[in-house]
Amino acid sequence: MRRRKQPDSSLRFNTPQSRRHRRLLERLQLQLSSQQALSLLVLLALVIGICAGLVVIAFRQLSEGPAIFYLPRLDDFESLPDGWRFGLPVAGALLLGLIFHWVAPSGRPTGVVHVLDRLHNHQGKMPIKNAALQFFAGSLALLSGQSIGREGPSVHLGAATGSWVAHRLRLPNNSVRTLLACGVAAAIAASFNTPLAGVIFAMEVVMLEYTIAGFLPVMIAAVSGSAATRLAFGHQAAFSVPASQLESLAELPILFVCALVIGALAALFIISQRYLVPLQQKHSPLLRFLLAGTTTGFLALWIPEILGTGYDTMELAMLGQLGIAALAAIVLAKLIATALATGLGIPGGVIGPSLILGACIGGAAGHLANHWLGAATASPGLYAMVGMAAMMAALLNAPLAALLAILELTYNPNVLFPGMMTIVVACLVSRQMFNTEGIYQESLRALGKSGTPSWRAQMLSRVGVASVMERAVTVTPQLLDRTQAERLIEQQPAWLLVGGDETPQALRTADLANFLQRPKKDNDTDEQGDYREDKIDLLRLPGERLQLAPLSWRATLLEAQQQLERRGAGALFIGRDYDQGSLGVLDSEVAGIILPQHIEHYYRQ
Repeated sequence: MRRRKQPDSSLRFNTPQSRRHRRLLERLQLQLSSQQALSLLVLLALVIGICAGLVVIAFRQLSEGPAIFYLPRLDDFESLPDGWRFGLPVAGALLLGLIFHWVAPSGRPTGVVHVLDRLHNHQGKMPIKNAALQFFAGSLALLSGQSIGREGPSVHLGAATGSWVAHRLRLPNNSVRTLLACGVAAAIAASFNTPLAGVIFAMEVVMLEYTIAGFLPVMIAAVSGSAATRLAFGHQAAFSVPASQLESLAELPILFVCALVIGALAALFIISQRYLVPLQQKHSPLLRFLLAGTTTGFLALWIPEILGTGYDTMELAMLGQLGIAALAAIVLAKLIATALATGLGIPGGVIGPSLILGACIGGAAGHLANHWLGAATASPGLYAMVGMAAMMAALLNAPLAALLAILELTYNPNVLFPGMMTIVVACLVSRQMFNTEGIYQESLRALGKSGTPSWRAQMLSRVGVASVMERAVTVTPQLLDRTQAERLIEQQPAWLLVGGDETPQALRTADLANFLQRPKKDNDTDEQGDYREDKIDLLRLPGERLQLAPLSWRATLLEAQQQLERRGAGALFIGRDYDQGSLGVLDSEVAGIILPQHIEHYYRQ
């Protein structure tokens, strides 16, 4: 029986319909490279926001659900007996240490610092193995009562969601940055039900810039992430605190002193990370985690309020139900436990702990104000809210995100006026008096990694090479006869890309045209072409030739500049189906070239 001949797969993908789809995809990718496909970015941001919201909901369920087996209420570690208060964080740290010891070092980095490192130094490529570790290890850390917050893991998971979607769709790297920020905004919004704070956090801490092209996608992602969490957990405010406001301007000096204290403690926390974070590269995770877990368990014997996220303690501080001595003890213990946990690598965040520290310091200031100024003062709850905003702003170097987060958490607009003053004072104290930056930038620097990019790097990373490259190029053999050369010139390419047996080079078509117009002489040397075989050697004829290096079409102009400097090349050739660094020789898929003047022209526009 005759076997039926199978259709050629290459023909199947070269039908008119497939070619139209490919041209459409290329056009959309080109628009994304130049930030012109804003509607497409918004649509992708909507999808990423929903996905990130679902991931954060799953993380919250895993990090809170199993606690019903040993806690009467969520976060109620205070009701546990002494043995549990000590043993739970120690056992959790031991288990975490064993897990991290089993994972390869490249898969261990987690949290917001890891997100910033991948964004600024790795084009936003978030490894899935690190995200999987963050999901399960972060849940275990919270269940075992480590003194951390859930927002850091949520940010990592949201960023990984945005990065994964972007790379699955093979989008340009400049779009990956935006979609990663969309995942971050959605994660913050879903974690705290604070969409506006999520937007500002993504722009202020992650993207480090405010642009219309970035704002709109990030906003829709935050809304969709918040919508997902509202469907799962309801839409009520995170904290139920009675409305309060300043009763007298005489309270401002107390708030000023409170801001001084908060700024100093925030700086102390950041400085501790300078010495603790480098230990992550020197000692095994088992040893580091046991030290953090044992310290937390020991402190929890006397001050159990430091265990877990501590949102119940935060609410008590805002309600004024904790005394000055208790608040001061919580601040001291929480500061030590959280600094050790985050500095030694426990997979958690610092946003939640910063809010608790600020609430306790502000609550203590409120009690003192009531004692010194009498009843005609605001309740300790307002001072606690103001303290939360100041501590978060000073610790994260994110003043606007902190102010809006407190506004959305409490639904109390009266916090804005005193909050702005305390945020300014606390940030100035932390940055100017103690010479510290935000905790994320300081942690990156302590790990020996690049933190805040320059303004030039920010500009060049916004645009993909596909939007500015020279497309009038033709790949050609090294040896051509005169007829082939003339036919090549008729196509009017600006550059000829020559592979040959050496490093690929680019030759201006005008140089070939000038050579062909020269009169043929009997004594022409091989430098002008090999007439004995009636062949023209494009790598030997007179003219300007540029050494070429490869670059992926998905790269940004910043990556192009770095590749030019690293390879010492005169230009870069861009291919559609290439991954950066995998190119060896030219082929028919070369889409264009990038010259240094292309980058300089964009920067000076």
